Amino acid sequence: MLLRTSITLMLFLSAIAANAQDLKWIPFKWTGDTVSRKYFDKASIVIPVKIENIPADFNMQFDLGAVRTVIYGNTIQPYLNAYPDLKNKIDTSKKFLIQGENNPMFTNMMLRMGTASFKGIDIGYFKNFGGKMSGDSIHSPTEKHIGTIGPDLFQNHILIIDYVHQQIGVCDELPKQYKSASFQPFKSDDGRPKIPLLINGKTEYVMFDTGSSIFTLQTTKKDALQTANPKIVDSLGVFSWGKKLMYYGVKINKPIKFGKKVLNGSVIYYDEQETFQKFYEFVKIWGLTGNAFFLKNTVIIDYKNKLFGVL
Repeated sequence: MLLRTSITLMLFLSAIAANAQDLKWIPFKWTGDTVSRKYFDKASIVIPVKIENIPADFNMQFDLGAVRTVIYGNTIQPYLNAYPDLKNKIDTSKKFLIQGENNPMFTNMMLRMGTASFKGIDIGYFKNFGGKMSGDSIHSPTEKHIGTIGPDLFQNHILIIDYVHQQIGVCDELPKQYKSASFQPFKSDDGRPKIPLLINGKTEYVMFDTGSSIFTLQTTKKDALQTANPKIVDSLGVFSWGKKLMYYGVKINKPIKFGKKVLNGSVIYYDEQETFQKFYEFVKIWGLTGNAFFLKNTVIIDYKNKLFGVL
């Protein structure tokens, strides 16, 4: 009996060790920004990264509302000049579409983030975008903002966003401590999760966009006013791809829920110019949500089984 118990315990401990080894943690940082004279200390999520074997510190924005991971052409240019092996990884025969234009790809790349490594991956080379740097600046120890981390890196994996402890986990099997989360199936055509929320007593699908940190929820003016009191309680002027958009916030009539879980926040925003109305229609969503709803939670995105969880 003692031997059998010992074997069972060893197997149990081995399973725990294997599970822990599978889970790779990536620390992230918040960056702040002032919008319409209001300071937001959690305006965007950035992740420290290492690219190839380049002896420099970079960071990239964590943006699950993007389609693809990209490196900004203007910012990386001095490194292309200094490291020919990196420049040789640009493959002009491979293309990706962004802002209506085709751009080439970096191929067979390696990114390291925290304890996670992504090897042999393709990354978009977003030409003529990002802040320009001088050749001398690559020798400074300052962390350089080099691009965007998209959902393409995490397909066929499980992603855990622990907002409270500011870390992101990547694994293939969900650890036991996260299985008690409230899960709902999500939809996705291009890697971007579209999650079901109970809004005004009706299930609506919204895109989960970690690149959106200021707004709890944004939608069309018509849908916002059908869900909330028309009195404007907030207004923000936001720049999107160089264009200033004016957003207005209205207070919801009923709590918004994910499954049975009531989410944090009570204001919905709309853009008076309806800039994204056609986008909402094209991707078949009611609107966008981001980090603000979940700052007190842990979010789990199981890309393998298309399940979205909130703990």
